[in-house]
Amino acid sequence: MRYSIILLLLVVGCAASPPPAGDPLDVPVDSWRDVDVMPLNSRVDEAVDAGLDWPRSALYVTLNLVGGDVDTRSLALSEVANRGEAPDTMVVVVARDGLLDDSVRGDWHRAVLHRLTDGTWRLHEMCRAFRCYRGGSLDRYSADLCP
Repeated sequence: MRYSIILLLLVVGCAASPPPAGDPLDVPVDSWRDVDVMPLNSRVDEAVDAGLDWPRSALYVTLNLVGGDVDTRSLALSEVANRGEAPDTMVVVVARDGLLDDSVRGDWHRAVLHRLTDGTWRLHEMCRAFRCYRGGSLDRYSADLCP
């Protein structure tokens, strides 16, 4: 009898917990805001001058500038090169879900980077969208700020 009660409590507890977030890259993006890349590229230049390695990877550049180490429940990445050998253009998408914020559930960034002759990467363009815990952007990313 005791085991039946414990089993029942476990089943009820599991049913009450929220469903898994899923892949943040599968959430539609309705609109986005362009991000000014000049100050971001200045940070990359500073890292190059300091002899850091992360500017040699388009993915690491994007993560360093977006803040990929933020406390989040889910982080999804996509990286697509313009060619298989020695690419000089890369598109990186970073989507985060489950941010520890009372209004912003997640965010989505799309960065287009170009490789310089020294082998380091710089942003050509970047855009950003938000997913909210409440309001109109619950099941999609949007340029609209969360309420």
